This record gives sequence, C-alpha cells and structure tokens, in this order.
Amino acid sequence: MVLWAWINSNDDAKDDELLMFIYNLGTDCQTCQVVFLSCFLECSMSLRHQPQQQRSQVRLAQILAAAADVFWEMGYDAATTQAIADRAQTAIGTLYRFFPDKLAIFHALEKQHLERLESIHARLLTPHFLQQPLKTVVQQMVQVFSIYFRDPAPRVIYTQFFVAPERFKYFDESYTRALIETFAGLLRSRNPALPIQKSQLISQVCIQAYNALLLDALRSEPSHGQLLHKEIEALLFQYLDPHIGDDIATQSPQALQQATQLQQQHQLSARQTTVMTYALEHGAFTIQDVEMLCPQPSRRSLQRDLKGLIEKGLIRVEGETNQLIYRPSSLATTSDITSIAQP
Repeated sequence: MVLWAWINSNDDAKDDELLMFIYNLGTDCQTCQVVFLSCFLECSMSLRHQPQQQRSQVRLAQILAAAADVFWEMGYDAATTQAIADRAQTAIGTLYRFFPDKLAIFHALEKQHLERLESIHARLLTPHFLQQPLKTVVQQMVQVFSIYFRDPAPRVIYTQFFVAPERFKYFDESYTRALIETFAGLLRSRNPALPIQKSQLISQVCIQAYNALLLDALRSEPSHGQLLHKEIEALLFQYLDPHIGDDIATQSPQALQQATQLQQQHQLSARQTTVMTYALEHGAFTIQDVEMLCPQPSRRSLQRDLKGLIEKGLIRVEGETNQLIYRPSSLATTSDITSIAQP
C-alpha cells in the first residue's frame, strides 16, 4: 500500500530517480524492479479526460496496468474494453471517460513506452556512459532493458510491433534507423578510426541482433529468458571488442567528464555533447568532423547545433565562411570537472 501511494503521488522527482538509477546502476534487482514499476505506471499522455484529482490518477494507472496485463495474456485482438475494466475493477463507463476505445488505450501505453525509452537512451547513449570498460557498458545496457521489460506494458508494446506494426502511432522503422545512426556515432566516438560505413554496419548488426534475441527472450519462460540475456551480453561483447575494446578506445576521460559537466550546466543535446567531447579532446574541429561524428542529421541541423554552442559561449569560430574552424572557448576548457554532481 505504501508503494502504491508513492506511485500515484504527485511526485515530479520520479523521472529523476529513474535516470539516477540508470546512471549509477547497482546489482540489487529487487530495488531495480521497484524503481521501474513505480516510474512506468505514471501516465502523462493526452487523454479523452485528463485526470486532475489523485483518485482519478489512481484509476487511470489501474486501467493502464490492467490493459497491459490483458493485452499480454489474451493478445490485443482477443482483448476487450470490458475485460480491461473488469481487471481494473472499475466500471466500463469509467474506462470510457478516459479512452474512446481499445486502440486509444494501446496508443497511451505506446506513448508511455516511447517517453520512457527516450529517458533511458538519454543516459545510456552518451559518450560519458561509453567511457566505461566495454564489458561494463554491455552488461549495464542489457541489464537495464532486461529489468525494464519485466513490466507487462513495455513487453506488450515491443512484441506487438513485430506482429502488427500498422497498429502503431509513434513507432515505425525510422525509429530503429535513427537508433542505429546514434549508436554508430557513439562507436566512432570511442574509436575515431572506425569508418562511417563500418560503424553503421556494426551498429545495425548489434541493434537488429539484440532486437531479435530480446523478442525470443520476452516470449520465453522467465528462466530461459534470463539465460538468453546472459548469452546476449556475451555475444555483444565478443562482437564489439575487436572494434571498440578497451585497448582500442582512445577517448580522454577528462574530456568526457568536462563535456558531461557542460551538458548538465547548459542543457546540451546528445549531439552537442558529442561535439563538445570531440572539441575538448582535439582542440579544434570543422563541420566535416561534425558530419563524421553525427552523419544522420542534415548539415543545416548540425549548424543549428553549433550555433547553439556559440550562443552559450562554449565554442568560438575562426576563419572564412567556407573554411570555418571551431574551437572550445575558455569557458568550456576551464570548467571545474570536480564539481560534477555525483548521483
């Protein structure tokens, strides 16, 4: 009852708790489950009736949790709004106050899943995270998602995408492509000698292999699923080690720490943080260097990122229009890395 009250309290710090947990992962799986369960039951999406009172918020959380259970146990096609209302121990009329139909409930769970993934990726898909030993990086990535997918809601959304992708409102293949590009950029940040095409191939193999094996793990008995996750760790480590292993990685820990501090102080995007890490390590860069680090966005998007860094006073520009050189400013290079908040 204490946990349920905490889940449904108006506590804006819950997202921060989840991020801090990911940032400083431990090995207490029971604690992990509690944190993830509490955070993933919260709902902030657009609804037919936006709950204002705590009692309505509790009811909404119950409906979403019940829907996830019913979708998982019965399948989406066989599930009914009446079955969801019964599982939530609420009247069907109450359910229809929030959602017009079954698909709207599914989309609410889908949007919730997307928002939580973005929060997780914001912590995991960063140069700072990848500065750790490769085995630690792989273990923590696999562990985070292993714990996350114990919750029925993300498990339903993930598995349904491979069954009926046309049902989805927020996910399509472009999401996976963007993730592959992002991870490829991080591989190059750990090993700048990796050619762009090679890094993209490595990223594609890792993400698509992981997605396929994760699907098998989620559809398996829990004990077999746990064994599959261990094998996924071994597979990814052995595959990545020749390309970004600890003896190959060339990033400067000090540059990464400084860039992380700047990200926290100035609310930098993931791309801007990657650029600042490169700038602090190499002392100067061009737009061509940025395009190699972040090949997916257009040059115009990258130039907007650089303009934002200039406006924040973190980089300065030299040279002619077609031969601009960017350098970290004194503000960026004199940041006190010892002041980084430790979670």
